[in-house]
Amino acid sequence: MEITGKIIAVLPERGGVSQRTGSEWKVQEYVLETQEQYPRKMCFDVFGADKIAQFAIKIGDQLTVSFYICLLYTSPSPRDSR
Repeated sequence: MEITGKIIAVLPERGGVSQRTGSEWKVQEYVLETQEQYPRKMCFDVFGADKIAQFAIKIGDQLTVSFYICLLYTSPSPRDSR
């Protein structure tokens, strides 16, 4: 699925150190607003310092974001049937 719009917000970069591997990680979140009669807003993130630098997304940029929607199904817990 794709959505096209304009970047209206760049949220603070977050980062940390992986407990499993000990390597550093960074993620940057952005808010994109569509340019339709009824605009929609979507938040998405870019993971990895290299990708954040490569894309260099800033407020006002017009872009198309491709994404997949994955629905997970979990069977009800026995205690949910009470």
